[in-house]
Amino acid sequence: MSFTEEIKIELCRSPMTKGCCLSAEVLGLLLFCNRFGPDRIRLISSVSDVRRRVQSLFTALFGFAPEERENDNALVLEDIDSIRTVYDWFGFQLKTGAPSLNRAFVEEECCRASFLRGCFLMGGTVIAGKKGYHLELVTPHYSIAGQMGSFLYEMQMEPRQVMRRSNYVLYYKNSESIEAFLTTIGASGGAMELMLKKVEKSLVNRVNRSVNCETANLSRAADAAAKQTNAIERIHAAGQLDQLSRDLQETARLRLEHREDSLTELAARFEPPLSKPGLSARLRKLIRIAEEIDHD
Repeated sequence: MSFTEEIKIELCRSPMTKGCCLSAEVLGLLLFCNRFGPDRIRLISSVSDVRRRVQSLFTALFGFAPEERENDNALVLEDIDSIRTVYDWFGFQLKTGAPSLNRAFVEEECCRASFLRGCFLMGGTVIAGKKGYHLELVTPHYSIAGQMGSFLYEMQMEPRQVMRRSNYVLYYKNSESIEAFLTTIGASGGAMELMLKKVEKSLVNRVNRSVNCETANLSRAADAAAKQTNAIERIHAAGQLDQLSRDLQETARLRLEHREDSLTELAARFEPPLSKPGLSARLRKLIRIAEEIDHD
C-alpha cells in the first residue's frame, strides 16, 4: 500500500457530522474530480474507502449518490435532475458548466479543512521516499488551479504551480509544508509518519557519513602503513637497516611485525609507550632515508 493510500484511508475515518463541512468536502471532491459537467459528474479513485466515502457524503447531502462503475474505479452521476441539484446547491450555472471555488462554503476553519480534505481525496498524491518529499493536487481546470493557489496562499500554505499535459498541478516539496497540509486536512497520523520518515532518513544519512568517514580513515591508515613498510623493506634490501639508530631500528622492527596496526596501536607496543607524534616523526624519517637510497 502506498503512502498516498494510507493517508486517504486515514482521512476516510474522519467523522461526517456538520452539514457545512459535508458541503465543503463535496465541493473539494467536485473541483478535483475527473469530470464535473452539466451532463456528467465522474469521480475516480483506486481506493475503495474513498469511493464509499464519496457515496456516503452525496447521500447525506443530497439523498442520492453517483453509481459505481465496475472495473474502472469510477463513480458516475448522469441523471440530469440530480446534476442540477448539485449545481444549484453550490451556486453554479448549469448552462455554463463552469465550476468555481465558492468562498461561501469555506468561511469557517472547519469547513476549510474539510474542503481541502475533499480536494486531496480526489486529486491528491503524496510521496515520502529516499529521493525527497512531494505532495500535489491535480485539477483539469485552469481557473480552479488559480483560485486554489490564492486560497492556499491566504491560509499561509502557498503552493508551487505547474502545468502537466492538460492538467494543472499545485504542489509542495518542502517536508514542513507537507506536514502542515496533512495536519490541516486531518491526516495527523500521516504527518507523524512523514516526520518519522524524515528523522529516519536523517539518521541513515548521518550513519552513512560516519561509515564513509571511518572507511576513508582506515583506507588512509592502510595506505600509510603500506608506504612505511615498503620504505623499511627497501632500507633492509640496501643493507642499511643495521646502520640506523637504535630507535629507528626498533621502529622498523615493530612496523614490520605489526603491519596492520594503526599509529596509536603501534605506539603502545614500545617500552615505554611512544607518543603518536613521536612515532609519526620516526616513520617519516624512515621514508626519507628510503627515498635517499633510491636517489643514490
